[in-house]
Amino acid sequence: MIATIFDIDGTLVESFHFDGACYTSAIRDVWGEVYIDDDWSQYKNVTDTGILRQLMEENQIREAGQIEEVRKKFGELIGQYLENGGECRPIKGAICLIDKLLSNQHYKIGFATGGWRHTAKMKLRHAGFDLRNTVLFSSDNSDERVEIMKECLSALGNGFHRIVYVGDAVWDIQATKKLGWHFIGVGPRLKEKCEFWVEDFSNCDTFMRMIHA
Repeated sequence: MIATIFDIDGTLVESFHFDGACYTSAIRDVWGEVYIDDDWSQYKNVTDTGILRQLMEENQIREAGQIEEVRKKFGELIGQYLENGGECRPIKGAICLIDKLLSNQHYKIGFATGGWRHTAKMKLRHAGFDLRNTVLFSSDNSDERVEIMKECLSALGNGFHRIVYVGDAVWDIQATKKLGWHFIGVGPRLKEKCEFWVEDFSNCDTFMRMIHA
């Protein structure tokens, strides 16, 4: 059996055009005009909670409950965006691929994202994904992407002869290397940066071959 674990933002849903802006807006709504480097690769832990903890240290913010306040505000902003007709489309072929894997007894599917659970579910549902019979681990479970991925795998079970992670960013590659899993890159940010790469999921057969490569 093969465990196939997917990142979400940029991997399964097109969310770059609103997600980062809502995140920084949520932080500034709660903290005021703090400096935020929107090159996420500059942060030690590229997760919603991990980035926030680093920003708290850099801005000497120590008040209890700050992370939960920003998390709540972020959820409100994402919800408003989607309710007001904002676009959050699935990556081409992603829904078909996930449904195909879920219907095959030889695969176990999980989602492991650096985002928070409540907003991850909002985006996936809005994009049309069926979340039944899936597990989702997020920045609510850990600050560190590696730990989020490990917890997701643990929830899927054991006895897998192969573990595959699918992501769209350099930090996904780095986390997968630490764990020794097989990696498949998706989208323009990883073109020519990893051995196995697809532009999107429009060709299911190509992707399935890479899972087993």
